[in-house]
Amino acid sequence: MSVVALPRRRARRRPALVMHAARLFERDALAVVIVGVWASLLALAMPKLLVQDSWLSLVDGRLIAQHGLPHADTLTLWSHGRPWTDQQWGAHLVLYGLAQAGGLRLVVAFGMACVLTAIVGACVATRKLGATPGAAALGAVLPLFGSPWLTQLRSQSVALPLFVAVYALLAFDARRPGRRVLFVLPLLALWANLHGSVVMAAGLTSLYGLTLLRRRGRRVRAAALVVGAPLCVLATPYGFSVVAYYRLMLVDSPLTHYVHEWQAPTVQKLTAGLFLTAFALVALWARHPRAVTSFERWAVLLLLVAAMSALRNAIWFELAAAVTLPRLLDATWRTRPQNDEVRRINLFLGLFVAIGVVGLVATQLARPQAWLQRDLPPSAAAAIARAAGPDGVVLSDDVHADWLLWQQPALAGRIAYDIRFELYSAKELGRLKQLQEGGRAAWQGCGIASVVTFQTSADLRRAARAGVLGSDRRILVDLPGLAAVTQTPKTRRCAL
Repeated sequence: MSVVALPRRRARRRPALVMHAARLFERDALAVVIVGVWASLLALAMPKLLVQDSWLSLVDGRLIAQHGLPHADTLTLWSHGRPWTDQQWGAHLVLYGLAQAGGLRLVVAFGMACVLTAIVGACVATRKLGATPGAAALGAVLPLFGSPWLTQLRSQSVALPLFVAVYALLAFDARRPGRRVLFVLPLLALWANLHGSVVMAAGLTSLYGLTLLRRRGRRVRAAALVVGAPLCVLATPYGFSVVAYYRLMLVDSPLTHYVHEWQAPTVQKLTAGLFLTAFALVALWARHPRAVTSFERWAVLLLLVAAMSALRNAIWFELAAAVTLPRLLDATWRTRPQNDEVRRINLFLGLFVAIGVVGLVATQLARPQAWLQRDLPPSAAAAIARAAGPDGVVLSDDVHADWLLWQQPALAGRIAYDIRFELYSAKELGRLKQLQEGGRAAWQGCGIASVVTFQTSADLRRAARAGVLGSDRRILVDLPGLAAVTQTPKTRRCAL
């Protein structure tokens, strides 16, 4: 009796993308969960991501799209005609283009994507450098835990993934030298047109290049990094004029005395995560300095010094810590390898979280556009513009000045001032601070505008009690995050 062998069915191969996702969930489910939690929180808080810097970026982007690169201010009254270098012009133009294409919803989604890309990039980088999945996941907690203001939509958002890319390339080269490190230079050239933090990244790159000069076979690349990084900072349409801008902003800047984020951080609820991260990283670094690359050994300490000197620098320290700290944790605590059962649980957990996050983000993005402006409705800006009339001056607080300019372009040149504090001298910034604090002398010196706005109703009542508003004032807008009054100006001139 003969047996006929039937052909075996060929096993159906799964698509490569599905296999890659399955392996990712099996290995790094905890990181997927943490990134998913961050994505969910960002989606739920979308209206809160829009801050004064967001409106400034949109206003400046519109100005560039309509009139080209600015060299003198035309947006506000007190700085009208003063020299202005819009170093962040590229980010402003990108954000404005997104607003034109898909409204504020698309702009906020792009900002969220920049934040999440930076966090995911840090996870990938630290895993490539040898961190275990659990430690890498803990690293993903750090950026938003230690610097939650990183989530705000601003020109800085566009630079977040670039920082992770530059930091990772330098760390990779310190471990396995190669020509890929030269990709840092085009990244810096792009960055130079997006945000001023490029100076910090260029400094790290040049210092790393200096450490390579003594090594044979790497001197050409070292020289390229040492010389090329500073030149990339100048790769903007403004050319050498950005030198004066950086000198103003970085060398004895008057902003350090009047702008909170330019000042050294103090211990409080908002900065508790920053100080905890700093303490943990320094303690582990002192114990296991050889667990990280030679570049990271000194770079992370320089970034920590920068973070302790100005709150705005904490973002870059936390992103660097997300790359570096996981391997220091691994050197301290050994983790057990995953077995098959753990990998199966991870697969289902990662898949469940991914589906849930995609659903939540899609639901939030599908909400009406007005939801994003629930705290600052366009109707409030229209009421302020009508009260100001064709030539009235609006003395707006710095939180709402650029929001008004975005909503009502006809107010350009009649808003007293906005958040571009670099346009003012130290003496003028002192007067602005007195004005914001309700000082009578400052209010009398600047004159009285047709419309005055405040951050809250409490600020309005405080100003009324101080007697700095006109007796004929009438409440125009009274919202939780905005109050405005209209009145007859006492003088025709409104000067700082």
